[in-house]
Amino acid sequence: MKIFFRIMILASSILLAHQISADAETNLSIDWSSAESIGKHIEVRQDPESGEISYGPNFSKSNQLLSKNFSDIYLLRVVDLSGEDHYALYISAQYEDKDWRSYETVVNAQGKVSLPLTVLSKTGGNCSGVVCQHEEKLAMPLSFLYFFDGSVSGLDITISGSRNDRIQIPATYFKAMLNTIPEE
Repeated sequence: MKIFFRIMILASSILLAHQISADAETNLSIDWSSAESIGKHIEVRQDPESGEISYGPNFSKSNQLLSKNFSDIYLLRVVDLSGEDHYALYISAQYEDKDWRSYETVVNAQGKVSLPLTVLSKTGGNCSGVVCQHEEKLAMPLSFLYFFDGSVSGLDITISGSRNDRIQIPATYFKAMLNTIPEE
């Protein structure tokens, strides 16, 4: 778990740099129903300390409701220096509210399977009156089997804290990420 946390912190900083450069570019349209369209926006970076990091486009931009509640949603694939694959869903929520959302749990669409969730960071405190700016960065580790299953049925989860938010990621996003895995 320690290596996973270190990899997620590194991935978080890479994603922040990517987000800044992507925001500076014109927003290219992505057909979220096409693995090929999504695949054109997947980036692969080499990091001398953590290995290869692949991440797809920011899924929070796929619809207005997600964009309103989340600033970043990325699927990640990390191949560490020993050659082991790690998969995760990275989520960042930037919002203005009276209090923290304090996301702590994730359940599948049926509400029966609790999935692991790691809180990477919580920052905030910029308040104007009764509303404050908050940011919560989260990572949900995924097994290869769960990641592979996502390419068939997508991912439908609810993350919960002081409020519940549903995130539905289509199978095409997972397929596009799986296509980045080299054949052996």
